[in-house]
Amino acid sequence: MLFALMLAAAAPSVDAASLKVLAAADARLVAIGRRLAKGGAGLCAGNVSNPGWTIEDAEQFAPDLRRSVRNGLGLGDLPTVVAVEAGSAAARGGVRIGDELLAVGGQALPDPSSRASRDRQAMVEGILAGGATSVTVQRGGRSVMLRIVPEPGCASEFLIGRGRGLRAASSDGARVTVSAEIVDFAASDDELALILAHELAHNILGHNKGHRPQRIAGDDRSGGRTRDREREADRWALYLMARAGYDIRIAPAFWRRWGPRTGFGILSDGSHPDWRDRAARAEVEIARIRTQQASGQAPLP
Repeated sequence: MLFALMLAAAAPSVDAASLKVLAAADARLVAIGRRLAKGGAGLCAGNVSNPGWTIEDAEQFAPDLRRSVRNGLGLGDLPTVVAVEAGSAAARGGVRIGDELLAVGGQALPDPSSRASRDRQAMVEGILAGGATSVTVQRGGRSVMLRIVPEPGCASEFLIGRGRGLRAASSDGARVTVSAEIVDFAASDDELALILAHELAHNILGHNKGHRPQRIAGDDRSGGRTRDREREADRWALYLMARAGYDIRIAPAFWRRWGPRTGFGILSDGSHPDWRDRAARAEVEIARIRTQQASGQAPLP
């Protein structure tokens, strides 16, 4: 569904190559975000069951895009698995890319043309919340029944938004949105994880409930943000990364590279810490995390 939202503002005709590039970027973003959410399960109040798959269907897209996604991505009317995270519950249960979902927990999925995809998503999430469950898929023209045991994770959606520039935001305590430019700017999955973890931290800490979205960068002048909240999100981001197995050593260098690119925008308006301060504080926090890990503890803010 997130990929469909990302394409909502795309040109009416999207070529197959562009679709595949966008789909790959979306799958990368969601995989990193869910890994962070799973690693932070012990730190957040709103856990959800995470199967570790991404599903799409042609009906989720605007009518003028359906032919393109059918031809370019091979999507049909049935919800189709377009990504499976390595080591996830779905992967362990035998779910494969290209599987078409017929039923979850013995309940047939509603016809995508007769019910909004969010309703279908809510139905699936509700069933998965009950723990281990059966999943029936159509594969190669035959029905296959699988069993998966979903894992808990912090409740957050991760998606690529329509904004331009180096922008990332968290909103409603349950959504993280980044621009396509940020995905390209991140030189590695570890750097993208740092950006997502910062916004996920805002959600976990409740910084944006009842306020405009928190943003790591972009043209947002909301007085609801404070430097202290940004520093707190920076700090928590490193713990979320460490718990998810990402390399936290990249943080100081990332902020030093990030600063000159964004220092003339929101990061210089007084609401965000100076990038030099962010890099220095990251080095201090990394040392604390390494001390915890050396003593056999799970990193804890």
